[in-house]
Amino acid sequence: MVRAEHLHPQICLPILTLFVRLVLGIVILLFFQCIAALFNPVHRRGERVRWGLVTCTVLMFSVVTVYTATYLSIQSISLIDNRDFPGVEGVLPPGPLGYRWFIHSKAIFVIQTVTFFLGGWLADCLMVSSLSDSAFIRPDI
Repeated sequence: MVRAEHLHPQICLPILTLFVRLVLGIVILLFFQCIAALFNPVHRRGERVRWGLVTCTVLMFSVVTVYTATYLSIQSISLIDNRDFPGVEGVLPPGPLGYRWFIHSKAIFVIQTVTFFLGGWLADCLMVSSLSDSAFIRPDI
């Protein structure tokens, strides 16, 4: 196994950039396939477009994109900009791990936390709304 300290930075950065672009491309492709499936008349079987599902899909992908961007930004700040963080004696360890705990009060960490919970709530709402439309729940009971 090759250790990270033996890799040259000019080799690691293009690999990381390629990986981020690949993941972003997968997310964008998945978003457009979901939206196309919601608008395709074959999948709707003569029903109208459900704008609530379209809105929920757009919101979920937007929230996940913001969460991923803030997560990668925090990783970059912790691992690159503050890799020599001295730590707080007896409270926080030195290095990136200590700095990650140190920035809990910063705005970027608050945004990451809020978008994480908002994405979970949107997914839960999507599940509840799909259950309420199903044949398992009878309105006459």
